[in-house]
Amino acid sequence: MLTARDVVRSVFGAYRLALFDPGGLDSMDRTPEGALRSFYAAVIVLPAYALMLAIRLWPAVGNTPFLNIVVVEGIAYVVSWTAFPVLMHLLTGLIDRSPRYPGFICAYNWSSVVQMAVYLPVVVLSATGLLPEGLAEGLVFGVMMAMLTYQWFVMRTALEVSGLQAAGFVMVDLFLSATISGYADGLL
Repeated sequence: MLTARDVVRSVFGAYRLALFDPGGLDSMDRTPEGALRSFYAAVIVLPAYALMLAIRLWPAVGNTPFLNIVVVEGIAYVVSWTAFPVLMHLLTGLIDRSPRYPGFICAYNWSSVVQMAVYLPVVVLSATGLLPEGLAEGLVFGVMMAMLTYQWFVMRTALEVSGLQAAGFVMVDLFLSATISGYADGLL
């Protein structure tokens, strides 16, 4: 079972990774059991994700029944939390990093909490219309680039791979996320 102390410790480790401190990994339970428990991060992130989804989809859903949106986007959320880790299980085996896989999953999942804590306020601020459109778009883009850099560091550090390999994994994750999101949105 995951305790509040485990969550705080793991999110603190993810925060340290956001500061480019590789020691953040030491705050996480990088065992296979810890990797499984790190998927609780999806539950922590879910309310913020739902708010971001509502902001993004509000103008586009029109008369789509609410239940349809919940079912389609709910399935997409679960798939997006599992597809990349499953793919990385295969890829880490191909590059002789299988022993580092549980630690990678812990760092990857817990880092999503930090990413959402940074990204959500920017998206909400942008959606309010309080900022000029160009400034709002630039701010969202800048934060997104910072989050991709953070993901790159997490992958590079947790897997002990080259910067180029980590960049490749970030691009695969980005492509997979965009594909899942685009497919789900297309069903609405």
